Amino acid sequence: MEKTETGLVFDLPPFTIPNSLDAQTMPWAIAAVVLLLILALRYKIWRGWKRRLNLFRRTEKPLLKFIGWLSVLISPLWVALIFLVFFSIWKLATTFGQAIGVESMRWHVLAIVGMIAALGGLLSIPLLIMNAFHAERRTRASEESYLTDRIAQAVEKLGSERIVWRDNKQSSEPNLEVRMGALYLLELIAKDSPRDHVPIAETICAYIRENANAPHIDTVTTRENEKAAAKRLKIKTSELDASDKAACLTYAVPRADVQAAATILGRRSLDAIDLEVREKYVLDLRGVHLDRIDWSNANLANAILDGASLNHASLCVTNLRGARLKDASLESADLFKANLTEAWLSGAKLSNAWLDWAVFHGSQLSLAKFQNANFSATELSYAAVKNADFTNAKHLGVEQLADSVGDASTILPVNILMPQTETWTDKVLPSETFFSLWRNVKKQAGLT
Repeated sequence: MEKTETGLVFDLPPFTIPNSLDAQTMPWAIAAVVLLLILALRYKIWRGWKRRLNLFRRTEKPLLKFIGWLSVLISPLWVALIFLVFFSIWKLATTFGQAIGVESMRWHVLAIVGMIAALGGLLSIPLLIMNAFHAERRTRASEESYLTDRIAQAVEKLGSERIVWRDNKQSSEPNLEVRMGALYLLELIAKDSPRDHVPIAETICAYIRENANAPHIDTVTTRENEKAAAKRLKIKTSELDASDKAACLTYAVPRADVQAAATILGRRSLDAIDLEVREKYVLDLRGVHLDRIDWSNANLANAILDGASLNHASLCVTNLRGARLKDASLESADLFKANLTEAWLSGAKLSNAWLDWAVFHGSQLSLAKFQNANFSATELSYAAVKNADFTNAKHLGVEQLADSVGDASTILPVNILMPQTETWTDKVLPSETFFSLWRNVKKQAGLT
């Protein structure tokens, strides 16, 4: 016996989209419309994508940055899926009227609902990604605002003063404890926020320049030296001439806050220094008076110290590679194993300095004063020593000078003859000619 299908049957007319296109040409028509819309809005869409790409670049979280660039790479697949879902919905809608029976209609409805849900999910993906980036940007803006407030508070404390009474007279002096706390806070912020490192370094350099712009004299010791000198000469202290008073001058160690600021600059991390290189920033400490400063093991590469006073400073194992020390005073400074490769020391005063194992590889030493300096195992290869004064230099040998570049204007110790090498000449060369020769020698040696 032949069975007939039971159930509710709707005799509905076929549902079709009113157009003159058939099922085969409809997808291509939709694609053409989408392409025309993209072309019409190309400038606006490009600006929008450019803003989003900049947003991806600015984010600091690696995972978000990875998600952002991944979304850009798979965006063509995302567009294709949306197009496929639209086409599927259109195809289901056109065949809805052909469904026979409740079961078939139910599957048609479920399929359409599923496709609509899939379309909603696909359209929400960019919104979720952008929302994550905007949330990260809002969080970063809050953090930056907080850091800005902390920096402002720290900078304000750098000018802290306190009232003191001496000899029944009221006066003000720097509040060293508060200032040092502010400096260490700035250092901590610079470590936590690379974005603020360069401005903080500039602030600390400015602080040193403003607070170490004059010699810091040890008045008590200087006065005692003047009394001893006057007693030795059997005259009154007021009768000492300028040269005797200059010989009695004793420089005190820098103030505690200035030493703290110098230490902070000297112990910058390698990542911070790499950031400075990318930002083309160098420490600017021109004209500072940092006599007796302790800068041992400090990293001051490429720092500008023109005209700085660093007498009796401790610069052991200090990295001064490429530093500018033009007309700087480093008398009696300790430069044991200091790296002064390609440094600029034209006119620098290094009398009585300790230069044991120091490296002056490719440095500019014209007009520098090295009287009584100690040159034990000092490297002077490819250094320019025109008009340099090595009078009474200790432990300086011809072999050390052999690889340097010099002429007859250089003053050598009485026990040393001028090296007989291609880089030395027994004539006094004009400055332009000499430095052209020096640059050529460095270029042949592979130096800048």
